[in-house]
Amino acid sequence: MKVILSEEVDNLGNAGDLVAVKPGYARNYLFPRGLAVRADERNLRQLEHNRRVMEARRRRLEDAAKAAAKQVDKVGRVVVVRACGSEGKLFGSVTSMDIVAALKEREVEVDRRQIKLSEPLRALGDYDVPVKLGQGIAVSVKVSVEPDEASASLIAKAAAAAAASSDVGSAEA
Repeated sequence: MKVILSEEVDNLGNAGDLVAVKPGYARNYLFPRGLAVRADERNLRQLEHNRRVMEARRRRLEDAAKAAAKQVDKVGRVVVVRACGSEGKLFGSVTSMDIVAALKEREVEVDRRQIKLSEPLRALGDYDVPVKLGQGIAVSVKVSVEPDEASASLIAKAAAAAAASSDVGSAEA
């Protein structure tokens, strides 16, 4: 079945593209979400008429995505503070919503669906998180997950206890 895409669809095409898809995919996914229309004679004529408008919209979206990419690149590193146990494992996890909130504090507007986490972050450390801004433009933001004050003191005490026990073990040997 041939359809005309109304918006960019991952792994399929951009707005205004004429693509062939399986009928079930079009009927159950693309049409209900308004992502595509059937490629009949009337819609093809409408497509030709709207192609210039879509091209201008695509350029505008690409410019906006490039501007957003520059903003995200300027941020450099984002710090998320969480409570954790003595081993550095978080109580809970850091999700895309938390990263969006941290970026918003740095005055960078990103939608949570643009942050592509394969799974939530569940341990302390530094992570490179991809941000797909649309129109094929993707950047990476560095996210540092750090312990809060109470957790940091707990980790320090656990490290001191581990060092003391290893010193006692080496003195006995």
